[in-house]
Amino acid sequence: MKKLALSAVAAAVALSAALPAQAAVLLGVKAGADAWFNDAKVNDSRAFSDSNTSGSYYVALEHFIPLIPNARIRYTDVDNGNVSFGQTDFTAYYEILDNDAIALDLGVSLSQFSSGEFNGQSFDEWLPSLYGNVELGIPMTPLSVFGDLNVGSYDGSSTVDGMAGVKWSVPLIALDLNMRAGYRVMDYDFDFVRNSAGQFYADGWFAGVELDF
Repeated sequence: MKKLALSAVAAAVALSAALPAQAAVLLGVKAGADAWFNDAKVNDSRAFSDSNTSGSYYVALEHFIPLIPNARIRYTDVDNGNVSFGQTDFTAYYEILDNDAIALDLGVSLSQFSSGEFNGQSFDEWLPSLYGNVELGIPMTPLSVFGDLNVGSYDGSSTVDGMAGVKWSVPLIALDLNMRAGYRVMDYDFDFVRNSAGQFYADGWFAGVELDF
């Protein structure tokens, strides 16, 4: 029994060494909130839209188990005049690289658009997209720059949701406190909107905090 247990441990160590990015932590949790100060265009016009402050909240779970992807859930509340919806992104991703110089995540997302209103038309839809996140550390500083992108095209609808910014990390005893700021853009063309062109564009600065356990 002891030999079997030792063999299992050795196999687990060897498998973890084969995928160092996935095995960087046994279990990690990131949770954060952003305030997004955005302006919008509806069908290429700002006449029927308002400036808005949207809340965005997310939590990500990372683990050491090979082949099983990490997971992130992000919710963004959008309300710009004639267009409003709640967007929940369910993302499965792998850590391709993970070190002090560069971190790279790649995966897929499934976005739920709930309680939607577009020029008086109600909608509830699901749309898939590809997901990528990259972070570059600035040597000898607590700063890094990052980019986060979802791009999708499905059944006539297309979606682009991207952000880029700067992160300042403050190490604490049991976690890192990260302060983030940058720019976010949503560029959507909803084919399922029948009463109008279905084009929605919003952009603006964001600021937020993140807890990295």
